[in-house]
Amino acid sequence: MLKKCMLTLALISISQVALASPSSSSTTSYNLFLIPSHNVDKTVSTISNQLKQQQLSSLYSQGYLPHITLYLSQYSTSNLKLLKQQAQQLASQWHQFPLTLEHIERTKGDWLMLEISNTRELQRLADTAAITVSPLRSMVQKAPAWVSHYPEKLAAFQRYGSPNVFTNFEPHITLLAQSDPQKLTQFMTNYGQKFQPMKFNALGIGIAAVNSNGQAKAVIAHYSFAK
Repeated sequence: MLKKCMLTLALISISQVALASPSSSSTTSYNLFLIPSHNVDKTVSTISNQLKQQQLSSLYSQGYLPHITLYLSQYSTSNLKLLKQQAQQLASQWHQFPLTLEHIERTKGDWLMLEISNTRELQRLADTAAITVSPLRSMVQKAPAWVSHYPEKLAAFQRYGSPNVFTNFEPHITLLAQSDPQKLTQFMTNYGQKFQPMKFNALGIGIAAVNSNGQAKAVIAHYSFAK
């Protein structure tokens, strides 16, 4: 039943693409993301202050919004209206649901992430989002440089226009882009390894134009889940 539903959504999306404006218009990276409850902002703010004590400037302190990416790709700007319609329709089919901030993780490339427990409901939402809006993406775009180091993510990008989809979906909030290794080590010792898991709710879906690191300072549109 779920597969039939996803197939229907995909066919609807593809039919709408055919009605979209010509591909000659400019392209922008848009992030379709999960909006967390306000206690996540408070937690990220606390971590940001801890990072500042280690002379590290968090994305939050630079005005970037805490968010959980569901699907990120490049689109013709003429397709933004269709993207909004798909996001609104998707949000209307979901209710608020609980999630957990699990731990702080330092990546191999010295980024800092706040990892989120993946649940069946979150995975289903991310999968449905990818199937629904990926047909709207620009079909001519280059994979981010880091993706070349992960063959499975490169294959996902080539097929779906985004590397972190389906089995590659890893929900997180980015706290810090690539940073000083020694300062990160000190932060993880003093704070990061002592982080305690925290519950929060998924409230809805947002859309934002993002920079090359997938980060945004302003929300273009947001759609709430039913309570």
